[in-house]
Amino acid sequence: MAVLYLGQGLFYSRTLVSTEGEESYLGLGYLLVRGEISLYQDEITGQRLPLPFYVLGASQLLFGPNLWAGRLFSVALGLPVLAFTAAVAWRIGGPWAGLLAGFLLATQGTIVAYYATAHYDALTALILMAAVWVFLREEWRWRYPLGMAVASVLSLTRTTMMPALPFLFVWAWLGSRTLAQRATVVAVTAVPPVAFFLWDPTHLKLLAHIPLVGGLVEPLGYRSILHFQAVTAADLPSQLWSLVRFARRFESWALAVAGIAVAALLFWRRGSRRSFEHLGRTLWAVAALGGWLLLWHFIMFRLNFKWVYAYFPDFAPLGAVVMGVVAVALWERPDLPRAARWVLAVSLAGSLVISVLFTRIPMIPTPIPVPFRNDPVQQINRAASRLAQLIPPGERLFFFGPAMAVHLAGRQPYLQQLMAPGTFVVNDTDARAVSRSGVWGRAEIERWLGQEARYAAVNPPHLDAYAAAGRAEGVARIRALLQERFELIGRIDDAYWSVLEVYRRRPGEAGR
Repeated sequence: MAVLYLGQGLFYSRTLVSTEGEESYLGLGYLLVRGEISLYQDEITGQRLPLPFYVLGASQLLFGPNLWAGRLFSVALGLPVLAFTAAVAWRIGGPWAGLLAGFLLATQGTIVAYYATAHYDALTALILMAAVWVFLREEWRWRYPLGMAVASVLSLTRTTMMPALPFLFVWAWLGSRTLAQRATVVAVTAVPPVAFFLWDPTHLKLLAHIPLVGGLVEPLGYRSILHFQAVTAADLPSQLWSLVRFARRFESWALAVAGIAVAALLFWRRGSRRSFEHLGRTLWAVAALGGWLLLWHFIMFRLNFKWVYAYFPDFAPLGAVVMGVVAVALWERPDLPRAARWVLAVSLAGSLVISVLFTRIPMIPTPIPVPFRNDPVQQINRAASRLAQLIPPGERLFFFGPAMAVHLAGRQPYLQQLMAPGTFVVNDTDARAVSRSGVWGRAEIERWLGQEARYAAVNPPHLDAYAAAGRAEGVARIRALLQERFELIGRIDDAYWSVLEVYRRRPGEAGR
């Protein structure tokens, strides 16, 4: 199980292209652990919680700047996720259920690929599954307060996982047997978020990105990044197609679920309705937690269901547990019809193979590169080395494009640009909100390119994409200032980066 997981994880850690999330978690995380920034200062959007930045930033402090080091950190965090998944299923349905659940997770290539990126996915899944495992330790009298203490760390990890906390709180409250235990459950649930907001007043910026309460911090100048962007809701056919794509993205599990469902229907046709009673209520609690989180993700991303794909790995191990336990419970029934047994066997065998051979993840290039020969990590390292040669250390940089090379080169762009080019806005008429909410627009372009920045690096395809997306005026001004006040000093041509143009300000052009 571990060999399958690590083999895929190491492969994807070298072959996946870098994402905007990795750029911000590694770049900002590195500055955070060095004490150089706050995640909620004016220049940063502030919609993310701090723990993943500290964890991934530590990888950069110890071994970096290095994209592969950050990814290997995430791969390592996935190993205990695998162990907790198997352990939870083992405690509910026995050893075979634990082994099947573990193998279902270890062979799901898309989920392993997400865990192999320098993101929050493996860390979030680890906290969630560790909390559930503690809940199931019946020999521990204080398992519910301890489990809730573990789960409460989610309040510092991912805003999208917040719905897990009320569910787990109710589970822990109902499971606790004494007043002291219930008081402790309340305390450990409340302390992390309360301490987070009391630690620093700027942490209130996070509220701007939470529905229904964002208006509380508008007087402070904080606005959600969605306030500055026009997000169009997908139409009904697109939403339905997103559901199909969700099943296709995790097709091995879709096959397993279909096989288990057909086998269960064939079995229940014989009149038995009591086949899972021996599993107790724990299985249903785990299944309900997974269903609750999936429902909330569809609610949170109701404008476009396709965004759910990227967040499912955070709680996907719960699905592996349910599938493993139910499949083994069916298999062990001596009165399971032969047809149902064949369906179950074929679907499970296929599910354990398909996603090892074929992975549906958009970050993998086509054709798939050979690791350590010309993979994206190697290409980014080459681009970073070239960028470091062109731009002296300590120079403030205007940057528009994939920011990973800038981080690896040790060069510092404006923080608004290190988050992602998506912070480039158009409707920036509220100058105070723009300056405090971590986004940038026309005024910042004039200041940065017009006066401050001595160097600039831009990716022309990024400029073209943002021009086509309704920011043509701002893109035109960027190009005009580059042409008027800068000279091209180098081009970094690469199969991954396409091209990165590096400019230096002409003498005497500052302050015009």
